[in-house]
Amino acid sequence: MCGKCENVCPMQIDIADLIRKIRSKREREKVPGILHRGLVAALETGNNLRLPKEDFIFIIKDVAEEVAEETGFEGFEAPIDKKGANLLTTIHNKLVNTHTEDLKHWWKIFYAAKEDWTVTSENWEGTNWGYFTGDDNAMKVMVGRIVDQMERLEIKNLLCPE
Repeated sequence: MCGKCENVCPMQIDIADLIRKIRSKREREKVPGILHRGLVAALETGNNLRLPKEDFIFIIKDVAEEVAEETGFEGFEAPIDKKGANLLTTIHNKLVNTHTEDLKHWWKIFYAAKEDWTVTSENWEGTNWGYFTGDDNAMKVMVGRIVDQMERLEIKNLLCPE
C-alpha cells in the first residue's frame, strides 16, 4: 500500500489508510491465504520465505561476487552484520528469491557513493507483513526487530528500499 492512488484520487480519499483499517477489522484467521502465510512465516522466522540464515548469507555473498566481477567494481563485497556502519538496508524478499539482479543496483550506488552500509543476517526483510494485513501487533514486532538489529550493530540510519 504505497499510497500512489491517493495522489490522483479526485475525492482526495486516503485510500491506503482506508484499506489498512478495513484489513485490521478482519479476523486474523480469515486474512487471505498468501498474506496470512507471509505474516506467520515472517513472525516465526524473520522473513516470509522461511529462508534460513545460512542460505540468505550464501545468496548475498554470491550476488556480491557477481558484482565484483564487473568492471569498476573489483573487490566489491556486500557487508553483512557490519557493526558501526552508517546505513542498514533492509531487503524485499523477492530480491533474494527471484530478482537477485535487482540487489545489484542498490549496491552499485552504495559502492560509487562510498557509503558505509550493511545488511543484517537476521530479520532482514523490509516488507512489513503486519502492516499489509492490518495486524498492528505484528507490525510492531517486525519494526521492533529492525530497531533491535540497528541497536545491536550500532547503526543510526535505515533504508527500506521496498
